[in-house]
Amino acid sequence: MITAIEKIRQLEQYISVSGAAVDPVLEMGVSKLLERELSRMLEIRENLSGQLAEFEQRYSFGSWDFCTRYEKGEMGDGMDFIEWAATVEMLENVNKRSVLLEKNEYDH
Repeated sequence: MITAIEKIRQLEQYISVSGAAVDPVLEMGVSKLLERELSRMLEIRENLSGQLAEFEQRYSFGSWDFCTRYEKGEMGDGMDFIEWAATVEMLENVNKRSVLLEKNEYDH
């Protein structure tokens, strides 16, 4: 079975060989897929941000302060703190991916 990344590489090769004569339906389909993924990332971002807000309210300090203290080992290994740190990391990853997808929005 061909993976998504292999399919993308195949499509990239096809487009490079086709040059400017890419089917508009293909171009529209790729744009729709990118828009769908951006929408999914924004939904995930909203959910993760909500989770961070809950931690921040519960412990009365921001995620930035938490991360600084957590990385220094000042917060301990409680399950909430492990989840909070993981949520911050997931949000950072979603934000990086969203930036790449949002770039596509402005290229049109």
